[in-house]
Amino acid sequence: MSTLRQAEPDGYPAPLPWLARASSAPHVPGGPTEIIGNLTALLRDIAADPTVDRPFTWPTADRPTTLRKALHLLGTCGLLVRQSRPARVTLTEEAERFLAAGDPLHLLSVLHAHVRFMGEALAAVGDGLSHDELNGAALRDYGLKWDSLDQVRRRVYWLRAAGVVDYWTNGRILLNERGRRFLERLELADAEQLPHRRPSSPRPPELPPTPAPLASRLEEAGQEHLRSRKRLVGYIAGGVRVDALARLVNAAVPRIDRSDFLDFCVEEFGVRESSADQTLGTLKALGLVGQVGTDAFSATDLAASCLASGEPLDFVRLLHLRVALLGETLDALADETDTGTLVHVLAERYPDARLTRDDVTRRVALFLETGLAERIGQVVRRTELGTALVRTLPLLAPEDTGPGALPGPRGEADGVAGSPSPAGADRTARPGPAEVAAEVVRAATDSADYERFERAVAAAFRTLGVAVEEHSGPKKTDVVVELWQSPVSRLRVAVEAKTDGAGLVTDDDVRFVRLRQHRERHRARSTVLVGPRFDARVEEEAAKDGVALLTARELADAVVRHGRTPLAPREIAALVSVGERPAWERTCERAERRQEALVHVLDTLWKSGNDPVDIEYSAGALGVRDIWRETKAVLETPLDPAEIEEALAFLGTPLVGGVVRQGADHVVTGPPALVAARLRALATAIESTGQGPTAPTTVDPARRLPGEEEPPAAETPGGVTPSAVRAWAAAQGRAVSARGRLPVGLVREYQRAHGLVDG
Repeated sequence: MSTLRQAEPDGYPAPLPWLARASSAPHVPGGPTEIIGNLTALLRDIAADPTVDRPFTWPTADRPTTLRKALHLLGTCGLLVRQSRPARVTLTEEAERFLAAGDPLHLLSVLHAHVRFMGEALAAVGDGLSHDELNGAALRDYGLKWDSLDQVRRRVYWLRAAGVVDYWTNGRILLNERGRRFLERLELADAEQLPHRRPSSPRPPELPPTPAPLASRLEEAGQEHLRSRKRLVGYIAGGVRVDALARLVNAAVPRIDRSDFLDFCVEEFGVRESSADQTLGTLKALGLVGQVGTDAFSATDLAASCLASGEPLDFVRLLHLRVALLGETLDALADETDTGTLVHVLAERYPDARLTRDDVTRRVALFLETGLAERIGQVVRRTELGTALVRTLPLLAPEDTGPGALPGPRGEADGVAGSPSPAGADRTARPGPAEVAAEVVRAATDSADYERFERAVAAAFRTLGVAVEEHSGPKKTDVVVELWQSPVSRLRVAVEAKTDGAGLVTDDDVRFVRLRQHRERHRARSTVLVGPRFDARVEEEAAKDGVALLTARELADAVVRHGRTPLAPREIAALVSVGERPAWERTCERAERRQEALVHVLDTLWKSGNDPVDIEYSAGALGVRDIWRETKAVLETPLDPAEIEEALAFLGTPLVGGVVRQGADHVVTGPPALVAARLRALATAIESTGQGPTAPTTVDPARRLPGEEEPPAAETPGGVTPSAVRAWAAAQGRAVSARGRLPVGLVREYQRAHGLVDG
């Protein structure tokens, strides 16, 4: 069956509404001359065998992949219809028409109907644009915010493959005559009518009335109740969707036995009985069902009132009473934002209730489903309906995370979540990542106190675990950071911090000649300019001069993400290097994904080890495929088998000992809390060496590589230079290493000998 609306008279499919189209273009291996042939081979292979879990080899590839991975590359493009049980994929009518006719233009029309900025990109090319310029048009005219040129390059490949554009050796893409004729037959989106250009309605939408029992409970919800809500939603058959919740609640009206409920879940949603049992536990925790007998359950009064009203928003209201930061996440969506930034904003406002990226993604998905939010390109924003609803919800009061606020006893060390501080460390002496990040953002617009921003930037880089020198003053840079790359390589970067009360650094605020002088003076390899935001002229000059630009919010986001998933200095180097921001983002996402995989694999094994059905069937042991099946329903992007195997390998090491093999399967050895305790003990043992997991917080100029010029001497507290201490120690016959950090005791002796300290 075709997934399109009625076809246009000339046979091309009518485009879906803009917001219903995919923002990601399909990717097929090969160049412009190969991708249509490769796609054709894939579609013919699917027509012959619709089974998903089997090998597949691209015609131009040397090694086979899996059909599932190949399908993942295509995304939602109007050529395939997927079904989960059994796992199969079939061709749409439009795909069959393409295979029958072999017309590249018909294929392009199908992609245009299902993917944003496909025909629109063809129209934008005109007499010639570069990939950068085309990416700018996607952002300016269609609100599509992409972090790299990958999406634009994909679209240009398809346009070149269909022969509607020419690609010149100077890097410009030009519309040709075949493309002009094809363009006349396409229905293009009106950029002026798209959501990101649409003016707000003068009148807010009317909200459906709240059922009386639910309204009463919302009025009673105080701060203590809001703080007690649970972060994890839990597993629900059918996902955290209003339609699935309504079907599950309806099954429990007026009451239902456990066995009947499990049968209902298995039949309705095609899940295993153990998953159905998990669903029942989640519904109880969310207050949607309650136990009314020895083994009988019934919908609660609140859930029944939501079911009776038939309003999806009532289920959102009810979930807000049970799920941590649900309404608060909607409140934070006032501006267009992506998930990563939203995680940072929530961490800044509510440092005691940390949400993971997966937590936030699931909450946003619920808002998108119920019309409380809308997706614009790569970002999401609250709709007018969402604004109207959030104004009626009781919200948790944000915590004071200003520069004077100190972190509370959350059990998280500065920079490494869940790690205890070394013995004797003052837990309240240093703010945590969320506090440091908040200060960076606030100080960036405090133009009355530029030194505040310099201090905040220095603190942010210290939190990132790199060595920091603070300078400031005439003819000096503000901060110098040194990133340990390897035993024989260090990257020295001059950091310039620019504040602006209006939140925009212009070319009047920056002298790039002076930045070059600062870089040379401090013998830095490169420069990074940090500010609230930068205008186009600054961006142009920075690109010419090889200066990396870093907004305050980007730096703050890096601090928060590093606190959750610490990265090595060589990985952090991408944050302060020109043109390496996409690499930084990929590194962060990979680190976060590994952590996410570890948590879900361990949690799944623990649940199986305590599930009577699993124990009877397999002694609680699960294979990689079993774990994949159990976790795919709770993750936006299912785990790859390689990710599961990597997590199992880590958990199975003798130092962790959380998982052991049973033949080809794996079984958990203890609760997740035990694994966490072992990892904390390992962290304590590492930190007890006095070196810690990160670099020193100040640069020792004596620590330089062979043949490297000595940078300006950094002073130790009290105006003492390391070279002076070393010279004094040599005169006293004391053996001191020519490199490395000086012993604190030796520095104190030097200070006392020279009358720099008392006693």
